[in-house]
Amino acid sequence: MTTDKGTDSLRALNFRAPSPKMSRTTISMLPLSLKIRPLRLFACAAWLVLTAPAVLAGDAYKWSVQYLLDNSRTVFGRSQKVSPRHNRGLAISPDAKYLYAGYHHSFGNTGEVRRIRIDAADYDRATEAILPGVLAKALATDDKGRVYICDSAAVLIYDAELEQRQLRIPTTVCEGVATAREGGQLVLYCSDREEGTISRYVLQESGANVSAATLSGFDGGGVLKVPGAYDLRGLKLDANGRIWVADLKGNKVFRISPDGKDVKSVAVPLAMDVAIDKERILVSRSTDRAINVLDPEVNLLGTLNVPWEELELSPFGNNRNGSLGGIVVVPGKGFFVANEAGQTANQRSTYGRIDDHSDFVNGKMYRDVFADDNEPILRATEVETAP
Repeated sequence: MTTDKGTDSLRALNFRAPSPKMSRTTISMLPLSLKIRPLRLFACAAWLVLTAPAVLAGDAYKWSVQYLLDNSRTVFGRSQKVSPRHNRGLAISPDAKYLYAGYHHSFGNTGEVRRIRIDAADYDRATEAILPGVLAKALATDDKGRVYICDSAAVLIYDAELEQRQLRIPTTVCEGVATAREGGQLVLYCSDREEGTISRYVLQESGANVSAATLSGFDGGGVLKVPGAYDLRGLKLDANGRIWVADLKGNKVFRISPDGKDVKSVAVPLAMDVAIDKERILVSRSTDRAINVLDPEVNLLGTLNVPWEELELSPFGNNRNGSLGGIVVVPGKGFFVANEAGQTANQRSTYGRIDDHSDFVNGKMYRDVFADDNEPILRATEVETAP
């Protein structure tokens, strides 16, 4: 593949399956798009070609459903038939053992956050803790494992087990949050979707807790008005301290220097959240249900599509409201992305636990034959590819 001033010249590539579970297929690449022929169920691969010369390992991904809500089951004594719903926020623990999933529809017209063990195959047992009563539009963790929750008009800070609230930081409408160590200080960044601003807080630590937050930076005031911003959502920081933030209704992604003085942007339709994977920036695209890939210089490299049919998921989701929301990277291993309002296909499910809702249909076992299961969290795992 060659590149001339940012325009990709793409050609058809042969993909050799890395394991017997993955069938051999040819992937046809088009500029800024990607087509996937059917692969064997639960071993679905997608190929992404990056701009030369930055072709990196992990350009192929194997897709799976990491976690979903099995409607026929209960968790901590609560039925999942109607709640929770609308999983948008995702974060991963610093040891990569836990996912935190934020839902903004649950009991009492509030949301909840779940702490999910990644290596647990049973969806019920994977949920080790539930924090009710928070809207959880966006989530982050810090290097000590503490959890940061965008709850409507505040950022809430909890311990890793979601048992103790340490601090509440008042905001307006915050839907993006990230943390970093800068010069030994723990720093919090959050976006404001209505004001078009990014706030920077220096956090004070007391033992295992965060005890205070002070606005600081961006020429002293701690608040940066992003020029041209319309609807700021998910936010992440790269290794150089630059801020990447999605603008949903503005249909773009911003890259902002640490001092806030250098602001660049690129057009990305319905940009909801961003994730940083070394030299790649992944952008989830809400109801477009796709993922754009950018390079560090804010060039659009391509689009990665979810193999919905092979995963036996409805591409349109519940009431055609399915979208891709929160996205988080496990460095060198792939990423997780939330399928908000997503559901399994054909009003039944091959996922979850076998129970009295399970049965064979035309010789195939469905774990839930009566209704769909909901809110799948998708996992894309990097796959080694043959030369």
